[in-house]
Amino acid sequence: MPAKGGGLLKTILFDMDGVLVQTERMHFTALNAVLAQAVGRTMDWGYYAQFVGSTNAHTWQALARDFCLSDQLDGLKTAYTQEKVRILERDGHQPVAGAPELVRALWRRGYGMAVASSSPMEEITAAMQALGLTACFREMVSGEMAAHPKPAPDIFRLTAERLGVSPADCVVIEDSANGVRAAKAAGMACIGFRNPDSGTQDLSPADLVLDALCDVLHEIDGLPQLQTDRLSLRPFHQDDAQALYALCSDPELCVMTDWGPHTSIQESEKALREVFLGTDTWAVVRRLDGRLIGAVGLGRDPKRDNPAARMLGYWLGRPYWGLGYMTEAAQAVRAYAFEEMGIQLLSAYYFSANTRSQRVLEKLGMRYEGRLRAGGRTWDGQICDDVCLCQTRAEYIQDREDAAGGNL
Repeated sequence: MPAKGGGLLKTILFDMDGVLVQTERMHFTALNAVLAQAVGRTMDWGYYAQFVGSTNAHTWQALARDFCLSDQLDGLKTAYTQEKVRILERDGHQPVAGAPELVRALWRRGYGMAVASSSPMEEITAAMQALGLTACFREMVSGEMAAHPKPAPDIFRLTAERLGVSPADCVVIEDSANGVRAAKAAGMACIGFRNPDSGTQDLSPADLVLDALCDVLHEIDGLPQLQTDRLSLRPFHQDDAQALYALCSDPELCVMTDWGPHTSIQESEKALREVFLGTDTWAVVRRLDGRLIGAVGLGRDPKRDNPAARMLGYWLGRPYWGLGYMTEAAQAVRAYAFEEMGIQLLSAYYFSANTRSQRVLEKLGMRYEGRLRAGGRTWDGQICDDVCLCQTRAEYIQDREDAAGGNL
């Protein structure tokens, strides 16, 4: 994979089924409905998984062989298409969590993008129109346009050719073993997306395997700089150690934290290397004078087995308390998390006596979720309650609409 945020990679190729649109279960259900009616038999998911990432033609060829369907194929294909239409009319096109946000975020950053899917072109165009993503893609290429289906590299080479780019300058996002193998055979970098609805897929040949699409943006584009009226949020730098020490050596800052005051510049340098550099943590810098005043970050919530959830964490130097800086910084990070990364839930925890942190989260509109009694320990060994607040993506959108008077 190219380096994060290095600017070397400018073309992203998306598979559709299982990456942009949650359709694999629909295909499985529709095929089984047709098989049950035609031959009184159905397939299990283990059998179907071999077709994930492949074309309809390849799928029907295998079904005709294994279910003795050769003399019924034309009628079964028609029935299958009708069944898919019925399901879509009932359920609509369901996006994979975080997919629309990821596509729009990459488009705003100037990346060239294309859909390279084994599905028929009419299904690709219908799905992208339904999700409102058509304008984001420079090309949409169907496996029916390629000489050989995935895992052959034809579709990805064809897409790169139509885009006028080198395969070496492309990264493919795929959820299937067939797709990953095709991308690597085409000479492209590949991110494997482990989608539970795509079944067990061997994604090991991919350059990187992720559990959620909300992780893709940082892997491709790095941690962005965010701006507010008074603040600049940027990645930490090596030369932040002295400023970090000036803030984190204050015992008052650490009273309500699980880490103690830094006792030397060397300790701050170590924290910079191990905690801040190269992570999803922003340095909070005052625009007025360029001074580092705190930090805010996003991490996995260890209490939730949900790869599309993130946990908000932050601290602010004591000289800057009571001025609304952290609420301003946290609002910017929350907007980025929901609108750009496409996370589905944001949580935050504070020790029960930390009323300053409580007020920040309440100003953000986060909802009280629960209190874990004796669930936390401060750096000096005091046991305290851990309080959790959270906000779902739907709640965030609703709060924005309410604040704007329903005009968003």
